[in-house]
Amino acid sequence: MMVLVNEESSLKIVEMIGGEKAVSVVKTLLNKPALTDEELSAATGIDVKEVRKILHRLNDVGAVSYEVHRDRVTGHRVFKWRVQQEQLVGYTKTLMRKVLERLRDRLEYVEKNQLYWCGTAGCPKYSFDESLQTLFKCRKCGKPLSLYDSTKFAESLRSKIAELEANLK
Repeated sequence: MMVLVNEESSLKIVEMIGGEKAVSVVKTLLNKPALTDEELSAATGIDVKEVRKILHRLNDVGAVSYEVHRDRVTGHRVFKWRVQQEQLVGYTKTLMRKVLERLRDRLEYVEKNQLYWCGTAGCPKYSFDESLQTLFKCRKCGKPLSLYDSTKFAESLRSKIAELEANLK
């Protein structure tokens, strides 16, 4: 499966990066590209300083770009902003690679350690060494720890790793 970035998925990525206000800014730019930060502020109702912060945050990850022009009357530099949807594909792949690496690390940890758990949802699972330090009592709730069968969890991790690897090809 190839990573495709359409308008809807672009907006979800933008929301992760900059929140709801960033979505409003990007929607405006998608409908009318090459706006200045002042024009975006007027169109979205967001303070111009906040619009600039959002644009710079999005520019840092390549979601938007700008062209610099000179105002003929004042001589000031004017920035005209555009959405770079194709750059969001690269950003998404980078995030997916980070998630993949974390999943691989977690799978390695699960496979190399015996895990102990109290059975309470929300409580962490402990390695043998960590369990021994607390005399096999959960640090969070105080219940006794017992051996946790992590085979289903490891299989779930393998499945997610395979899915991400397939998406990144």
